[in-house]
Amino acid sequence: MSMLRRLRIGQWLPIFALAVISASCTSLAPQPIHPEASPAPATRATIHLGPQELADGRFIGLAFSGGGSRAAVFGAAVMKELDRVGLLPQVDVLSAVSGGALPAAAYALEGYRDFSFQNGFAERIGRDFQRAMLGPWYAVPQNALRYALTDSIPPEQVIQVLDDRLFRGATFADLNPSKPILLMNATNALTGEPFIISDEAFQSLHRPLAPFSIARAVYMSAAYPGVLEPLAIPYGRADGDPLQQAPLLAYDGGAADNLGIRTLIQVVNDALSAQSMSDLFPRGCLVISIDATGRLTNEPRKPLSAAAALLRGHRRNVLELVGIPAAQQDVTPFGAFQVGSNGGGGTCNFWHIALRQLPDSDPLGARVTGIKTNLGLSTEDQASLVEAAARLVAQGRESMARTASWAGLIASPPALFSKP
Repeated sequence: MSMLRRLRIGQWLPIFALAVISASCTSLAPQPIHPEASPAPATRATIHLGPQELADGRFIGLAFSGGGSRAAVFGAAVMKELDRVGLLPQVDVLSAVSGGALPAAAYALEGYRDFSFQNGFAERIGRDFQRAMLGPWYAVPQNALRYALTDSIPPEQVIQVLDDRLFRGATFADLNPSKPILLMNATNALTGEPFIISDEAFQSLHRPLAPFSIARAVYMSAAYPGVLEPLAIPYGRADGDPLQQAPLLAYDGGAADNLGIRTLIQVVNDALSAQSMSDLFPRGCLVISIDATGRLTNEPRKPLSAAAALLRGHRRNVLELVGIPAAQQDVTPFGAFQVGSNGGGGTCNFWHIALRQLPDSDPLGARVTGIKTNLGLSTEDQASLVEAAARLVAQGRESMARTASWAGLIASPPALFSKP
C-alpha cells in the first residue's frame, strides 16, 4: 500500500512512474484462455515446499516490504549484503509486496535474457523510469486529457511500458528453477482477502500461471486502490465449459500485510501440517524481513490519512505476531514466534532489517526514512539506501553474536552463514 499512498489527481505523475517500475507487459491484449487438456505445468511460484527447499533441513524465508523505489533499492542492497555473508543462496522462499517485488522478481529471473544478480542487478532496480517514460507518454494529448478526467489509471499502459523497460516479456515459466520460490502478494478486491500469486491460486481460477506475465503480477501487487485500477483476471474453463463467473479483481498486497511476512508463515505452517518441525527443519527456521517503511510525519493537529493509519496498524500487528513488541519495533532487530501445531511445531527466528532502526538523530537515518514513495530516486538517495543496508546487516550480525538464542547459529557457520 505504501507504494502509491496519498495521491491526488494533480500529483499522480511521480507515482505513475513508480507503478512503471513495478509492472510491465509486452502486449495490451488480454491473454487467451484455453481449455486445459492436461494439468497446468508447475512454476517456481508455489506455497508448497519441495525437495529442493527441504534438502538442507532448515527453512529460510526472505520478505520484502512495499515502499516504491525506496523499497526496491533497499531490498536489492540488502540482498547484496546477505549474499556477501553467504546467506542469500540459502533462502528458500521470497515473499514480496509492491515495490519490493522488483528485486525479488529480478533475482528469481536470474539467467533470463541479461538478468544477472552479479552484474548490473542494483543498476537495473535503481533506474530512473520516471524520466525515461513519463515525458513521451504524457505528451500525447489524448492521454493527458483522459487522465485529467478520471481518478484512477487503467493497468494496460503501465504494464506495457514496464514490460518494455524492465521485465521484457518474462513470464512465470521463465523463473529460474535453481532460485528461491517467488511469491508476490496481492489482495482480492472483491473480498478483501489476501491473494498470493501462485500455482495454487491460479488453479482456483482454472488458469495456468506459467504463461502469466511477471509484470502483470507485479502490477497486481502494487496497484494502490483508488489510484491504479485493479487488474481483472478472467476465470478459465472447467471441463471445457466456460465459467459464468465475474473476473477476479486484484490490487495492492499491502492491504493485508505490507511486509510480506504472513505469506512466509503460511508456507511454513503448510509444510508442518503433515510433518513435525524436528523432521522437516531440524536445523531451524528463520524469517528475514527487509522493511523499507519510512517515517510518516504530519502537521500538528492534522489527522493521518486512513491509509497511513492502516499501514501503521498492519505493520505493528504483524511485527507483534513474530515476536517484536510494539515499543521495540524500531529498536530491536530480533524476535521469535511459534509455527506448526498439534505437538509437531516449534520456534522460528525472526530478523528484522528495517530503515527505521536508524534513528532520526543519525543523518543517514533521517535521510533514508524521509525518501518519498516514488520512482525517480536520485543517485544520492540510492547511495544512502545502499549504505543503510550495509550498516543494518552488519549491526544485525554483531547483535546476533551477543544474543544467546542466536549465538549458536553464528558460532556454527554451516547452520546459517555459509552454504551447506
